Amino acid sequence: MNFVLTLNERDQSRLMTFYRDYRTTPPNEHVRFFAKTDLVSVTLYKSGKVMFQGHDAKEEFHMWEVMLGLEASDDKQPNPPVKFNDYFYPSIGSDEVGTGDVFGPVTVCAAYLGHDMVSFVRDLGIRDSKQLTDERILVLGEMLKDNVPYSLLTLHNEKYNELVRQGFNLNKMKAYLHNKAILHVLKKINGTPDVIQDQFAEEALYYRYLAEERQVYRKITFLTKAESRYASVAIASILARYAFLKHFEILQKESGYPLVKGAGEQVDRVLAAIIRDKGEGYLTGIAKCNFKNIDKARELLKN
Repeated sequence: MNFVLTLNERDQSRLMTFYRDYRTTPPNEHVRFFAKTDLVSVTLYKSGKVMFQGHDAKEEFHMWEVMLGLEASDDKQPNPPVKFNDYFYPSIGSDEVGTGDVFGPVTVCAAYLGHDMVSFVRDLGIRDSKQLTDERILVLGEMLKDNVPYSLLTLHNEKYNELVRQGFNLNKMKAYLHNKAILHVLKKINGTPDVIQDQFAEEALYYRYLAEERQVYRKITFLTKAESRYASVAIASILARYAFLKHFEILQKESGYPLVKGAGEQVDRVLAAIIRDKGEGYLTGIAKCNFKNIDKARELLKN
Protein backbone atom coordinates (compact mmCIF):
# COMPACT_ATOMS: atom_id res chain seq x y z
CA MET A 1 0.00 0.00 0.00
CA ASN A 2 1.21 3.51 -0.83
CA PHE A 3 1.03 6.49 1.53
CA VAL A 4 1.17 10.04 0.17
CA LEU A 5 1.73 13.50 1.66
CA THR A 6 1.86 16.92 -0.02
CA LEU A 7 4.75 19.07 1.21
CA ASN A 8 5.67 22.72 0.84
CA GLU A 9 9.17 23.71 -0.30
CA ARG A 10 10.53 23.98 3.24
CA ASP A 11 9.29 20.53 4.23
CA GLN A 12 10.57 19.03 0.97
CA SER A 13 14.05 20.31 1.83
CA ARG A 14 13.73 18.86 5.31
CA LEU A 15 12.75 15.47 3.91
CA MET A 16 15.62 15.44 1.38
CA THR A 17 18.11 16.30 4.12
CA PHE A 18 16.71 13.56 6.36
CA TYR A 19 17.12 10.83 3.71
CA ARG A 20 20.25 12.14 1.99
CA ASP A 21 22.37 9.12 3.00
CA TYR A 22 19.90 6.80 1.22
CA ARG A 23 19.53 8.86 -1.94
CA THR A 24 19.68 7.07 -5.29
CA THR A 25 18.95 7.87 -8.95
CA PRO A 26 15.33 9.04 -9.54
CA PRO A 27 13.31 6.52 -11.59
CA ASN A 28 11.91 9.11 -14.02
CA GLU A 29 11.89 12.82 -14.93
CA HIS A 30 8.86 13.54 -12.75
CA VAL A 31 10.74 12.64 -9.56
CA ARG A 32 12.72 15.31 -7.74
CA PHE A 33 14.26 13.04 -5.11
CA PHE A 34 14.31 9.28 -4.51
CA ALA A 35 15.66 7.40 -1.49
CA LYS A 36 15.56 3.69 -0.69
CA THR A 37 16.33 1.85 2.53
CA ASP A 38 15.88 -1.84 3.31
CA LEU A 39 12.36 -1.23 4.60
CA VAL A 40 10.95 1.79 2.78
CA SER A 41 11.31 3.79 -0.43
CA VAL A 42 10.63 7.54 -0.49
CA THR A 43 9.66 9.21 -3.77
CA LEU A 44 9.37 13.00 -3.83
CA TYR A 45 7.70 14.24 -7.01
CA LYS A 46 8.26 17.66 -8.56
CA SER A 47 4.61 18.40 -7.76
CA GLY A 48 5.47 18.37 -4.05
CA LYS A 49 3.84 15.02 -3.30
CA VAL A 50 5.91 12.43 -1.45
CA MET A 51 5.03 8.73 -1.58
CA PHE A 52 6.15 6.10 0.94
CA GLN A 53 6.25 2.45 -0.17
CA GLY A 54 7.48 -0.75 1.40
CA HIS A 55 7.38 -2.71 4.65
CA ASP A 56 7.58 0.35 6.93
CA ALA A 57 5.64 2.73 4.65
CA LYS A 58 2.74 3.25 7.05
CA GLU A 59 5.02 3.92 10.04
CA GLU A 60 7.23 6.26 8.01
CA PHE A 61 4.19 8.15 6.66
CA HIS A 62 2.74 8.58 10.13
CA MET A 63 6.11 9.65 11.52
CA TRP A 64 6.23 12.53 9.03
CA GLU A 65 2.63 13.46 9.82
CA VAL A 66 3.64 13.81 13.45
CA MET A 67 6.93 15.59 12.74
CA LEU A 68 5.34 18.13 10.37
CA GLY A 69 2.16 18.60 12.42
CA LEU A 70 -0.06 17.37 9.59
CA GLU A 71 -2.37 15.16 11.65
CA ALA A 72 -6.08 15.95 11.42
CA SER A 73 -7.18 17.70 14.59
CA ASP A 74 -10.32 15.52 14.81
CA ASP A 75 -8.09 12.46 15.20
CA LYS A 76 -6.23 13.81 18.19
CA GLN A 77 -7.39 12.54 21.54
CA PRO A 78 -6.50 13.99 24.94
CA ASN A 79 -3.93 12.03 26.89
CA PRO A 80 -5.60 9.68 29.36
CA PRO A 81 -4.50 9.81 33.01
CA VAL A 82 -1.35 7.77 33.54
CA LYS A 83 -0.18 5.66 36.45
CA PHE A 84 3.27 4.41 37.36
CA ASN A 85 2.68 1.05 35.68
CA ASP A 86 1.62 2.69 32.39
CA TYR A 87 4.07 2.46 29.50
CA PHE A 88 3.87 6.20 28.78
CA TYR A 89 4.33 7.24 32.41
CA PRO A 90 6.08 10.66 32.41
CA SER A 91 9.54 10.03 33.82
CA ILE A 92 13.28 10.05 33.20
CA GLY A 93 14.53 6.81 31.71
CA SER A 94 18.16 5.69 31.61
CA ASP A 95 19.84 2.97 29.55
CA GLU A 96 23.16 2.06 27.92
CA VAL A 97 24.36 0.49 24.68
CA GLY A 98 27.64 -0.97 23.42
CA THR A 99 28.66 -3.00 26.44
CA GLY A 100 28.52 -6.28 24.52
CA ASP A 101 30.32 -5.01 21.43
CA VAL A 102 34.06 -5.40 20.99
CA PHE A 103 34.24 -2.51 18.54
CA GLY A 104 32.80 0.88 19.38
CA PRO A 105 32.13 2.91 22.51
CA VAL A 106 29.79 2.51 25.46
CA THR A 107 26.98 5.07 25.18
CA VAL A 108 24.71 5.97 28.10
CA CYS A 109 21.62 8.12 27.81
CA ALA A 110 19.05 9.53 30.20
CA ALA A 111 15.92 10.99 28.59
CA TYR A 112 12.85 12.78 29.92
CA LEU A 113 9.34 11.95 28.74
CA GLY A 114 7.08 14.79 29.90
CA HIS A 115 3.27 14.95 29.90
CA ASP A 116 3.36 17.24 26.88
CA MET A 117 5.43 14.75 24.85
CA VAL A 118 3.32 11.62 25.40
CA SER A 119 1.21 12.03 22.25
CA PHE A 120 4.27 12.68 20.11
CA VAL A 121 6.10 9.61 21.42
CA ARG A 122 3.01 7.40 21.26
CA ASP A 123 2.54 8.30 17.60
CA LEU A 124 6.10 7.21 16.80
CA GLY A 125 5.16 3.63 17.60
CA ILE A 126 7.95 3.16 20.12
CA ARG A 127 7.69 0.02 22.19
CA ASP A 128 10.48 -2.42 23.07
CA SER A 129 13.55 -0.63 21.66
CA LYS A 130 15.56 -3.87 21.63
CA GLN A 131 13.24 -5.18 18.89
CA LEU A 132 13.91 -2.24 16.53
CA THR A 133 16.28 -2.61 13.59
CA ASP A 134 19.35 -0.38 13.45
CA GLU A 135 17.86 1.28 10.39
CA ARG A 136 14.72 2.20 12.35
CA ILE A 137 16.86 3.35 15.29
CA LEU A 138 18.63 5.84 13.03
CA VAL A 139 15.30 7.28 11.85
CA LEU A 140 13.78 7.49 15.33
CA GLY A 141 16.99 8.87 16.80
CA GLU A 142 16.92 11.79 14.36
CA MET A 143 13.39 12.65 15.51
CA LEU A 144 13.85 12.15 19.22
CA LYS A 145 17.10 14.10 19.61
CA ASP A 146 15.36 17.30 18.52
CA ASN A 147 12.19 16.82 20.58
CA VAL A 148 13.00 15.41 24.02
CA PRO A 149 15.35 16.61 26.78
CA TYR A 150 18.20 14.15 27.19
CA SER A 151 21.83 13.73 28.18
CA LEU A 152 24.09 11.40 26.23
CA LEU A 153 27.54 10.35 27.45
CA THR A 154 30.03 8.42 25.34
CA LEU A 155 32.88 6.34 26.76
CA HIS A 156 35.23 5.94 23.81
CA ASN A 157 37.44 2.88 23.44
CA GLU A 158 40.70 4.57 24.39
CA LYS A 159 39.26 5.88 27.67
CA TYR A 160 37.50 2.57 28.33
CA ASN A 161 40.79 0.67 27.99
CA GLU A 162 42.55 3.18 30.22
CA LEU A 163 39.93 2.70 32.97
CA VAL A 164 40.23 -1.08 32.69
CA ARG A 165 43.99 -0.77 33.25
CA GLN A 166 43.22 1.32 36.34
CA GLY A 167 41.09 -1.49 37.76
CA PHE A 168 37.58 -0.27 36.89
CA ASN A 169 35.03 -2.92 35.96
CA LEU A 170 32.32 -2.26 33.38
CA ASN A 171 29.48 -1.89 35.90
CA LYS A 172 31.38 0.79 37.81
CA MET A 173 31.91 2.71 34.58
CA LYS A 174 28.21 2.41 33.74
CA ALA A 175 27.13 3.54 37.20
CA TYR A 176 29.25 6.67 36.88
CA LEU A 177 27.86 7.47 33.42
CA HIS A 178 24.23 6.82 34.39
CA ASN A 179 24.53 9.04 37.45
CA LYS A 180 26.02 11.89 35.41
CA ALA A 181 23.42 11.58 32.66
CA ILE A 182 20.52 11.63 35.12
CA LEU A 183 21.91 14.69 36.92
CA HIS A 184 22.39 16.49 33.59
CA VAL A 185 18.78 15.88 32.55
CA LEU A 186 17.45 17.06 35.90
CA LYS A 187 19.26 20.36 35.34
CA LYS A 188 17.50 20.78 31.99
CA ILE A 189 13.92 20.35 33.22
CA ASN A 190 11.63 21.76 35.88
CA GLY A 191 10.74 19.39 38.70
CA THR A 192 12.01 16.01 39.85
CA PRO A 193 10.09 13.28 38.00
CA ASP A 194 10.51 9.61 38.79
CA VAL A 195 13.70 8.09 37.40
CA ILE A 196 13.64 4.57 35.94
CA GLN A 197 16.86 2.78 35.09
CA ASP A 198 17.36 -0.43 33.15
CA GLN A 199 18.97 -2.50 35.90
CA PHE A 200 22.48 -3.86 35.38
CA ALA A 201 23.44 -4.23 39.06
CA GLU A 202 21.71 -4.65 42.40
CA GLU A 203 20.67 -1.32 43.92
CA ALA A 204 23.10 -1.50 46.86
CA LEU A 205 25.99 -2.37 44.56
CA TYR A 206 25.10 0.43 42.15
CA TYR A 207 25.41 3.02 44.92
CA ARG A 208 28.57 1.36 46.22
CA TYR A 209 30.16 1.97 42.82
CA LEU A 210 29.37 5.68 43.30
CA ALA A 211 30.70 5.93 46.84
CA GLU A 212 33.46 8.38 45.83
CA GLU A 213 31.16 10.68 43.86
CA ARG A 214 30.24 14.01 45.46
CA GLN A 215 26.75 14.16 43.96
CA VAL A 216 24.70 10.98 43.57
CA TYR A 217 21.04 10.83 42.57
CA ARG A 218 19.37 8.21 44.75
CA LYS A 219 15.64 8.28 43.91
CA ILE A 220 15.83 5.65 41.18
CA THR A 221 13.58 2.70 40.37
CA PHE A 222 15.71 -0.18 39.04
CA LEU A 223 13.95 -2.58 36.68
CA THR A 224 15.12 -5.36 34.38
CA LYS A 225 13.99 -5.05 30.76
CA ALA A 226 12.81 -1.55 31.58
CA GLU A 227 12.97 -0.47 27.92
CA SER A 228 9.98 -2.74 27.20
CA ARG A 229 8.04 -1.46 30.24
CA TYR A 230 8.50 2.32 30.03
CA ALA A 231 8.69 4.62 27.03
CA SER A 232 11.16 6.94 28.77
CA VAL A 233 13.69 4.09 29.01
CA ALA A 234 12.96 3.04 25.42
CA ILE A 235 13.70 6.61 24.31
CA ALA A 236 16.99 6.58 26.22
CA SER A 237 17.87 3.21 24.70
CA ILE A 238 17.10 4.44 21.17
CA LEU A 239 19.18 7.59 21.57
CA ALA A 240 22.07 5.61 23.07
CA ARG A 241 21.92 3.11 20.19
CA TYR A 242 21.65 5.95 17.68
CA ALA A 243 24.85 7.50 19.05
CA PHE A 244 26.61 4.12 19.13
CA LEU A 245 25.76 3.48 15.47
CA LYS A 246 27.04 6.91 14.43
CA HIS A 247 30.33 6.36 16.27
CA PHE A 248 30.61 2.83 14.88
CA GLU A 249 30.26 4.15 11.35
CA ILE A 250 33.05 6.69 11.95
CA LEU A 251 35.37 4.01 13.37
CA GLN A 252 34.69 1.79 10.39
CA LYS A 253 35.56 4.55 7.91
CA GLU A 254 38.67 5.63 9.81
CA SER A 255 40.00 2.08 10.27
CA GLY A 256 39.26 0.95 6.73
CA TYR A 257 38.05 -2.44 7.99
CA PRO A 258 34.53 -3.98 7.84
CA LEU A 259 33.98 -3.84 11.59
CA VAL A 260 31.36 -6.18 13.02
CA LYS A 261 28.98 -5.51 15.92
CA GLY A 262 28.79 -7.88 18.86
CA ALA A 263 31.45 -10.34 19.98
CA GLY A 264 31.07 -13.37 17.71
CA GLU A 265 33.47 -15.33 15.51
CA GLN A 266 33.31 -12.75 12.73
CA VAL A 267 34.70 -10.20 15.17
CA ASP A 268 37.64 -12.54 15.90
CA ARG A 269 38.52 -12.65 12.21
CA VAL A 270 38.39 -8.88 11.81
CA LEU A 271 40.54 -8.44 14.93
CA ALA A 272 43.08 -10.89 13.56
CA ALA A 273 43.29 -8.98 10.27
CA ILE A 274 43.81 -5.67 12.09
CA ILE A 275 46.50 -7.11 14.38
CA ARG A 276 48.27 -8.65 11.36
CA ASP A 277 48.18 -5.40 9.36
CA LYS A 278 48.51 -2.67 11.98
CA GLY A 279 49.65 -4.28 15.19
CA GLU A 280 47.75 -4.94 18.41
CA GLY A 281 48.34 -1.42 19.72
CA TYR A 282 46.01 -0.05 17.05
CA LEU A 283 43.07 -1.78 18.73
CA THR A 284 43.23 0.55 21.73
CA GLY A 285 41.36 3.27 19.86
CA ILE A 286 38.66 1.13 18.26
CA ALA A 287 38.06 -1.92 20.46
CA LYS A 288 37.50 -3.01 24.06
CA CYS A 289 40.79 -4.76 24.63
CA ASN A 290 39.74 -6.82 27.68
CA PHE A 291 37.33 -8.95 25.63
CA LYS A 292 38.35 -12.59 25.11
CA ASN A 293 38.00 -12.04 21.36
CA ILE A 294 41.49 -10.54 21.40
CA ASP A 295 42.95 -13.85 22.63
CA LYS A 296 40.95 -15.73 20.00
CA ALA A 297 42.29 -13.39 17.31
CA ARG A 298 45.86 -14.11 18.45
CA GLU A 299 45.17 -17.84 18.13
CA LEU A 300 43.83 -17.36 14.63
CA LEU A 301 47.06 -15.64 13.63
CA LYS A 302 49.17 -18.46 15.11
CA ASN A 303 47.25 -21.01 13.09
